[in-house]
Amino acid sequence: MVPEYSFVLGSPPDPAGDLANTFEFIRAIKRVNPATEIVLYTYTPVPMDGALYAEASRLGFAFPTTLDEWASDEWRQLMMRRGEGIPWIDGTIRRQVRNFERVLNAYYPTVTDRRLTPARRLLLKAASAWRYTLKLYSAPYELRALHRLIQYQRPETTGF
Repeated sequence: MVPEYSFVLGSPPDPAGDLANTFEFIRAIKRVNPATEIVLYTYTPVPMDGALYAEASRLGFAFPTTLDEWASDEWRQLMMRRGEGIPWIDGTIRRQVRNFERVLNAYYPTVTDRRLTPARRLLLKAASAWRYTLKLYSAPYELRALHRLIQYQRPETTGF
C-alpha cells in the first residue's frame, strides 16, 4: 500500500507562510516514507463561518449567488486553475506551488507507475537532487523538460 496525502496550500491571511510551513512538513513526511504520494491543491474557501472564510471574504472572495453563476464557465475555470483568480493566490504563490511540486516529484518519482524504469528514476532524482537538497525550487526548467521527455504518472495529474 502506498499512502497518498493531499495538502491545501495558500490559506489566508499569510499564504506565503502557509506554503513554507507545508513544504517543510511534506519534506518531513518524505523523510519518514519516501513512497508517500503527495497531491497539492490551493486553498479555496468553503461557505462556513470561521476565520478562514471571513479572511477570504475580506480579501474579495465571493461565492456565486445565482444558479447561472454557479454553472458558469468562469466559476468552473476558477475552481480548476489552482487558485488563479482567487485574490490572495497571486502568480508568485501559484509558481511556488507548481515549482515545488515539480522538484518534489522528480526527486521522489511515483512508485506506482510500473513503466518508470530504475534508470529513469535515477535520472530524475539526480537532476533534481541539488534543487531539493538546497530548497531551490524556482524555475526548474530542466525538470520540466525531463517530465516531458520521461512521461510518467504523477499524483497531481493522474488518478490511480
